[in-house]
Amino acid sequence: KKKKIKKNMSFTSPFTSNQEEPSFEDELAEICPKLTYQQRIIGFCVCCGFGYILSFVGTMMLVAGGPTAETIRNFAALYIIGNFIAIGATLFLIGPGAQCKKMFDKTRRISTCVWLSTLIITFSIAVAGVDVGFVVMMLIIQIAASIWYSASYIPYGRRFIIKLFQSTCFSPCPAACDPVIKIAT
Repeated sequence: KKKKIKKNMSFTSPFTSNQEEPSFEDELAEICPKLTYQQRIIGFCVCCGFGYILSFVGTMMLVAGGPTAETIRNFAALYIIGNFIAIGATLFLIGPGAQCKKMFDKTRRISTCVWLSTLIITFSIAVAGVDVGFVVMMLIIQIAASIWYSASYIPYGRRFIIKLFQSTCFSPCPAACDPVIKIAT
């Protein structure tokens, strides 16, 4: 018997590839495995429950201990850990692969990176014992980044925030928000 030889044989260099390089979103999605529906619900419930407990404990520490430097740092640390757990809960809810793709979609890539960076920086300075004023300032920036990131999932959410600022804080000069409107849309 004669062996069949492929007619369309071609030489490919080991240094080049005919395949497209995977995007950043594709690489992140590969890190996150696919889960069953039951695993997603269980993971979501466990993460939400644990996150709420941490937030409650942090808030109670702040209320019971008063606004001292130590209680503010402890609150910030527990609050940030709760945020990371919330990310874990949403990863379970809609699926890790889909959430990674959505988080780093073109429309929210920058806000995701800013939000995650502020989470890490705020947690680091709270644990390191940096001046409490700086911790509070970073908490405020982190909350603002979280709101901006979350608004990207709501239709016209970012536009609503911009219009709210134009009619309140920037009412004397509403055109100051125009560059943000161009970026947000």
